[in-house]
Amino acid sequence: MTVDSQMWNVPNRVLFGWGAAAETGRYADTLGVDRALLVTDKNIRAAGVLEPVLDSLSKHDVECEIFDGVDPDPTDRIVHEAARAYDEANADSILGVGGGSSIDTAKAASILATNDGDVLNYKGFGQVDSEPPTRIYLPTTAGTGSEVGHWTIVKDSETNIKEEIGDVSLLADLALIDPKLTTSAPTSVRATTGMDVLTHAVEAYVSIKAQSQTSALAIDAIEKVGENLRRAVEYRGDDRDAITAMAHASTQAGMAFNGAGLGAVHALAHQIGGLFDVPHGLVNAILLPYVMEYNLPQVPDKMVQIAEALGEDVDHSTPPRREGYKAIRATRELAADIRIPRTLAETQAEIDAIDRLAERSLNDGSLTGNPRKTDLRDMQGILTRAFDGEFEYETVL
Repeated sequence: MTVDSQMWNVPNRVLFGWGAAAETGRYADTLGVDRALLVTDKNIRAAGVLEPVLDSLSKHDVECEIFDGVDPDPTDRIVHEAARAYDEANADSILGVGGGSSIDTAKAASILATNDGDVLNYKGFGQVDSEPPTRIYLPTTAGTGSEVGHWTIVKDSETNIKEEIGDVSLLADLALIDPKLTTSAPTSVRATTGMDVLTHAVEAYVSIKAQSQTSALAIDAIEKVGENLRRAVEYRGDDRDAITAMAHASTQAGMAFNGAGLGAVHALAHQIGGLFDVPHGLVNAILLPYVMEYNLPQVPDKMVQIAEALGEDVDHSTPPRREGYKAIRATRELAADIRIPRTLAETQAEIDAIDRLAERSLNDGSLTGNPRKTDLRDMQGILTRAFDGEFEYETVL
């Protein structure tokens, strides 16, 4: 007999609060941590973001070594460097502090702390044999939501393909979300990572693998982004509420897609980021409205709900196929307000690579959640419109 079931994995412990980084040491001590490897990048370290974490660890007599060699879109080589740093530090736990790249590197390195071989041998889902060491993740952006997920993305240094590695054992023993840490991010980063949050929430909400709890988290995250992202981007120390709301939205969206999966935006973004080093959040921000427009015929009612969550005035007496365009318009207008480019042509991505990007995207695991079936021509079409800046909603509304 076939059992129709769904799986949703989230961390056992999530601590959320302004200034909560000062609790890192107390919780690390509770988890039995004696000596940690902290994985981060040089910019985070230089900005002083680590100070409350390090002070708290020291206060609770937890020793800590720092690996700050993380780059955007970390490769397998960087992961192996972090794993060697873990061994050399004689550590018993890993802390990931930073954006998605730092947390993903920490996750991937934790695999190698207790498992042999190349990290790319573990791509796919459920390939990790031995439980990694204690894991604590603190995001400094809002954000990827990686702190509450069981996936990590590692770029193959030879093929430039971003590979997905997923395992329940990669979930944090403690996800510690301190919105104050995200205020250190530059305005442009708050903009692109904020649109990454919206992308996670939208793709989870329309996914064919959506569950009731993931949809509830996703639609609330969409509303939070619509109400707060503009203010959070312009934060100058005077709007804690907007920063806190975006941190909530990031965590909620991360939990949502951890169960519902993603879609064509991420399937394409992984290829563009891999080949051209365009920041992940920026690619998502540009692609999202184009993919939403592509998916609209399949999920018009959900697009209407997204439009309402983003503050659009929806006429329920009008066919949802038409009113759903308002979700695309609201998304693009939000992106424009925070200075996100309209087209991929305004990035390092090259239009001549459309065929290659589209072909690679069809093998990306994120595509399995997309509500509308896609083939090579479909993905080529989405990319073409994203390079040309063509939207249907501009002639419909």
